[in-house]
This record gives sequence, C-alpha cells and structure tokens, in this order.
Amino acid sequence: MTEHYYWWWNGVKRLSRAEIRKMKENMQKTPLVQEKANKYHRLEEEKAEKLLTTIVNEEEKISKKSIDEEEKPTKKLWLIDRIKKYLFW
Repeated sequence: MTEHYYWWWNGVKRLSRAEIRKMKENMQKTPLVQEKANKYHRLEEEKAEKLLTTIVNEEEKISKKSIDEEEKPTKKLWLIDRIKKYLFW
C-alpha cells in the first residue's frame, strides 16, 4: 500500500487511496457545480432586472399622473367646504 502525505500548516496527515479517489471524484464535479451556480446567478440577475424595470415603469406612470393632476385647474372651495373636507376627509 502506497501512502501519500499531505502537509497542512504544521501538521502532516496520511491520505489513503480511498481518500485520494474521493478527492479526485469531487474535483471532477467542480465544473458541473460551477455551471449550475452560474446558471442560478444568471436567472437571479434576470429576475432582479425585471423587477427593477417594473418599479421604474410604475414610478414613471405615477409621476405622469401627478403631472396631469397638477395641470388641471383647482377648484376654489368655500370656507365651509374646506372645514367639512378637513373634518370628514
């Protein structure tokens, strides 16, 4: 049985063939994991962009409505009507 040694910090650890084989298998899986991670982050980025565009569009609609409301001539209210509006909303 061939023993391999692994130096980490100041200690030495013996690695068996099974541990080395398992490490190699895990290393072969890393491209798949990386690809899945990239796909996930791409999808999250697209969702975030959609959300931001909808928020911006809604803000633009609200600002357009407020501009339209400001352009309308305001009605002059009598003092009694103002008091009623203030008290009873």
